[in-house]
Amino acid sequence: MARLLVYQAIWGMENLPGVDMEADMPGVLAKIFDAGFDGVGVSLMRPDRAEAVARGVLDRGKSFEAIGFVFTAADVARYVDRAQELGAHHLNIQIMARPDKVDDAVALLTGFEAEAAKASIPVNYETHRGRLTNDALFTCRILDRMPALRLTGDLSHYPLVHEMPLPVPEADMARMRKVLRHCWAFHGRVPGSHQIQVSIRAPQHQGWVDQMRAWWREGFADWLTRAGPDGELTFMPELGPPNYAITGLDGRELSDRWKEALMLKDMAHELWAEATQPVAA
Repeated sequence: MARLLVYQAIWGMENLPGVDMEADMPGVLAKIFDAGFDGVGVSLMRPDRAEAVARGVLDRGKSFEAIGFVFTAADVARYVDRAQELGAHHLNIQIMARPDKVDDAVALLTGFEAEAAKASIPVNYETHRGRLTNDALFTCRILDRMPALRLTGDLSHYPLVHEMPLPVPEADMARMRKVLRHCWAFHGRVPGSHQIQVSIRAPQHQGWVDQMRAWWREGFADWLTRAGPDGELTFMPELGPPNYAITGLDGRELSDRWKEALMLKDMAHELWAEATQPVAA
């Protein structure tokens, strides 16, 4: 039976009070799993940390998303090999190369896909600012040419890149729906039209909380129409430290990242229940 796995980002644990990422990774993982998360997401950029996380996660019978940052097909091949060696659930790729033309982007991705096809684990490409998938317009043009492309939907970047107002204009909604139809995993964060990470508890941001909930619910429901009966969809709250997190004049964060990660975890389970109810019926 298809199921939802909710991960916590290792990056999102940085600079949290009482968390020592360097000296006590077992304690960090214990905090995450004791809170009810099913796994974690970890970058492969730091081999020592990735190895420690992978070992700790698998020893607990959990799973993890490996994250790689790539420029070339050779980079993809290298990260595929490493993710598989470590036992990752899937590999999430951020594409650092940014060609200006769709033809060039398709050619680049065709090489990436040739390497991904050799993998024994799924390989997804993350929607992200400052990457090849920087904006929804360019990404949708790529999807028109490569309809089988698998995305990790970090949807928060597009309301910011396009300064989307609320209610979201229909043209932007259509592009977001196209992106959702290609999402095989999700990263969870609530943006505003001018900020990448806002507090989900703040009354002034509830319009964007509602919009993100609606997109995630739609994405979950669409994934269920594509996934096999034993498919596993991952949703990872990814609340980053400053400068993602908003700070006051004293440099301290204005919101409680850990508490809001737990809220996003619970939200994902609620939306999954809503998305799966028609299927069960």
